[in-house]
Amino acid sequence: MEIKKIETNLKRNLYLHSSQMKFSSQAKNTENQVIRINPEFTFQKILGFGGALTESTCYILSKINQNMANQILEEYFAENKLNYQFCRLSIASCDFSLDSYSYSHKNDLSDFHINRDLKYVIPIIKSAQNINRNLQFLSSPWSPPAFMKDNHHLFGGGKLLPEYRKLWADYLVKYVLSYQGYGIPISYMTIQNEPNAKQIWESCLYSSAEEANLLKNYLYPTFKRNGLNTQFLIWDHNKDIILERSIETLIENNALEYAKRNCFSLVYWWTF
Repeated sequence: MEIKKIETNLKRNLYLHSSQMKFSSQAKNTENQVIRINPEFTFQKILGFGGALTESTCYILSKINQNMANQILEEYFAENKLNYQFCRLSIASCDFSLDSYSYSHKNDLSDFHINRDLKYVIPIIKSAQNINRNLQFLSSPWSPPAFMKDNHHLFGGGKLLPEYRKLWADYLVKYVLSYQGYGIPISYMTIQNEPNAKQIWESCLYSSAEEANLLKNYLYPTFKRNGLNTQFLIWDHNKDIILERSIETLIENNALEYAKRNCFSLVYWWTF
């Protein structure tokens, strides 16, 4: 029998290193043909579980009976209930928004504001924080503003135009700072929701090289210059090629030191 071994070992300077292992019942050295599992040794920790507070969710919670809305939030976030530790937020609109919108439409970002989120999203976030003071937030963009993309639409895929990479990084910094102003720290950010999916809703396409380039040369340095410690996650997508994509982005395109290590975003965060 032959199996493929993927190993990350910081002491040996291995990062998603691939090698083949052969096993045979006829081997003379039986010890080398045994896979030993030691449950007492642990190497990674589950940070927590969570759900997405999308605009549609927050809208519904804002419109139903207030006692019922509070009870729903308690069921998810209270320590003696599901005890959710994470919330995923969309940066501007997503496929679970009431309609499509961006925070800015000018190429100097002089009109940037998050007023739309103040109506439904942020009040529900604050209610969740009142229940769980340690709640952490992961944000994801579904699409840059239309003027930054080659197809000039929020939807239908398209790509971020190279000349707007720096402005897009500035836009995301403004988003994080705006949310911080309301006491909502963005601990994690994925580079793009489903970067390999051309959708009829908000979407934007990135190859592994494009994702690595945006992270290394624009997002990471721009956030650091602004004193932000938001950690970036790659390949916010399906799990079927997660290994191949991670190797391409982190290893082949040299983005390992700029992404959050030992942490993958969940494949799907269902709105509740």
